[in-house]
Amino acid sequence: MSDVTKDLVQRLVDATDGRCDGAGLRGRVAFGVGSSPVTMEFVDGRVVGPSDAAPQAVISITRKQFDAWASGALSLTVAYMQGDVKPEGSIGALLAALEVLDSAEVSAAVS
Repeated sequence: MSDVTKDLVQRLVDATDGRCDGAGLRGRVAFGVGSSPVTMEFVDGRVVGPSDAAPQAVISITRKQFDAWASGALSLTVAYMQGDVKPEGSIGALLAALEVLDSAEVSAAVS
Protein backbone atom coordinates (compact mmCIF):
# COMPACT_ATOMS: atom_id res chain seq x y z
CA MET A 1 0.00 0.00 0.00
CA SER A 2 1.46 3.36 -1.00
CA ASP A 3 1.95 6.17 1.52
CA VAL A 4 -0.81 8.18 -0.21
CA THR A 5 -3.22 5.25 0.16
CA LYS A 6 -2.21 4.70 3.79
CA ASP A 7 -2.82 8.39 4.46
CA LEU A 8 -6.26 8.27 2.85
CA VAL A 9 -7.30 5.18 4.80
CA GLN A 10 -6.05 6.71 8.06
CA ARG A 11 -7.97 9.94 7.37
CA LEU A 12 -11.13 7.90 6.74
CA VAL A 13 -10.61 5.89 9.93
CA ASP A 14 -10.01 9.06 11.96
CA ALA A 15 -12.95 10.91 10.40
CA THR A 16 -15.41 8.13 11.15
CA ASP A 17 -14.13 7.11 14.58
CA GLY A 18 -17.05 7.08 17.01
CA ARG A 19 -19.62 7.41 14.20
CA CYS A 20 -22.48 4.89 14.32
CA ASP A 21 -24.94 5.71 11.54
CA GLY A 22 -24.77 2.60 9.41
CA ALA A 23 -27.86 0.77 10.67
CA GLY A 24 -25.92 -2.49 10.89
CA LEU A 25 -24.35 -2.20 7.44
CA ARG A 26 -20.93 -3.78 7.09
CA GLY A 27 -18.61 -5.14 4.48
CA ARG A 28 -15.15 -5.25 2.94
CA VAL A 29 -14.94 -3.03 -0.10
CA ALA A 30 -12.03 -2.34 -2.41
CA PHE A 31 -12.15 1.37 -3.24
CA GLY A 32 -9.83 3.43 -5.36
CA VAL A 33 -8.67 4.77 -8.65
CA GLY A 34 -8.15 2.37 -11.52
CA SER A 35 -6.77 -1.10 -11.03
CA SER A 36 -5.18 -0.77 -7.58
CA PRO A 37 -7.94 -0.07 -5.05
CA VAL A 38 -7.41 -0.64 -1.34
CA THR A 39 -9.73 -2.96 0.56
CA MET A 40 -11.27 -1.34 3.62
CA GLU A 41 -13.55 -2.71 6.32
CA PHE A 42 -16.78 -0.74 6.79
CA VAL A 43 -18.77 -1.37 9.98
CA ASP A 44 -21.81 0.55 11.27
CA GLY A 45 -20.98 3.81 9.50
CA ARG A 46 -17.23 3.70 10.12
CA VAL A 47 -14.07 2.75 8.32
CA VAL A 48 -12.30 0.49 10.79
CA GLY A 49 -9.16 0.12 8.69
CA PRO A 50 -7.60 -1.57 5.72
CA SER A 51 -8.16 -5.29 5.23
CA ASP A 52 -6.05 -8.03 3.70
CA ALA A 53 -9.15 -10.20 3.26
CA ALA A 54 -10.83 -10.52 -0.13
CA PRO A 55 -13.28 -7.69 -0.83
CA GLN A 56 -17.00 -8.39 -1.03
CA ALA A 57 -17.45 -5.48 -3.45
CA VAL A 58 -15.25 -3.25 -5.61
CA ILE A 59 -15.75 0.44 -6.36
CA SER A 60 -13.25 1.50 -9.00
CA ILE A 61 -13.38 5.09 -10.19
CA THR A 62 -11.41 7.28 -12.57
CA ARG A 63 -8.94 9.89 -11.37
CA LYS A 64 -11.35 12.61 -12.50
CA GLN A 65 -14.16 11.03 -10.44
CA PHE A 66 -11.85 10.63 -7.43
CA ASP A 67 -10.83 14.29 -7.58
CA ALA A 68 -14.49 15.37 -7.90
CA TRP A 69 -15.45 13.14 -4.94
CA ALA A 70 -12.55 14.42 -2.84
CA SER A 71 -13.54 18.02 -3.56
CA GLY A 72 -17.17 17.34 -2.63
CA ALA A 73 -18.42 17.88 -6.17
CA LEU A 74 -19.36 14.20 -6.71
CA SER A 75 -21.59 11.97 -4.64
CA LEU A 76 -20.60 8.36 -5.24
CA THR A 77 -24.15 7.30 -4.43
CA VAL A 78 -25.60 9.59 -7.10
CA ALA A 79 -22.92 8.51 -9.59
CA TYR A 80 -23.84 4.87 -8.87
CA MET A 81 -27.57 5.55 -9.32
CA GLN A 82 -26.89 7.36 -12.61
CA GLY A 83 -24.69 4.52 -13.87
CA ASP A 84 -21.50 6.60 -13.92
CA VAL A 85 -19.85 4.36 -11.30
CA LYS A 86 -20.26 0.64 -11.84
CA PRO A 87 -19.30 -1.27 -8.70
CA GLU A 88 -19.19 -5.05 -8.58
CA GLY A 89 -20.06 -7.52 -5.84
CA SER A 90 -22.25 -7.56 -2.76
CA ILE A 91 -24.93 -4.86 -2.63
CA GLY A 92 -24.85 -4.91 1.19
CA ALA A 93 -21.11 -4.21 1.28
CA LEU A 94 -21.55 -1.56 -1.41
CA LEU A 95 -24.28 0.22 0.57
CA ALA A 96 -22.11 0.14 3.70
CA ALA A 97 -19.27 1.81 1.80
CA LEU A 98 -21.39 4.41 0.01
CA GLU A 99 -23.08 5.44 3.25
CA VAL A 100 -19.66 6.17 4.76
CA LEU A 101 -17.85 7.53 1.70
CA ASP A 102 -20.57 10.13 1.05
CA SER A 103 -20.84 11.21 4.71
CA ALA A 104 -20.11 14.75 5.88
CA GLU A 105 -17.28 13.45 8.09
CA VAL A 106 -15.49 11.81 5.18
CA SER A 107 -16.10 14.78 2.89
CA ALA A 108 -14.45 17.10 5.42
CA ALA A 109 -11.52 14.70 5.88
CA VAL A 110 -10.65 14.32 2.19
CA SER A 111 -11.30 17.81 0.87
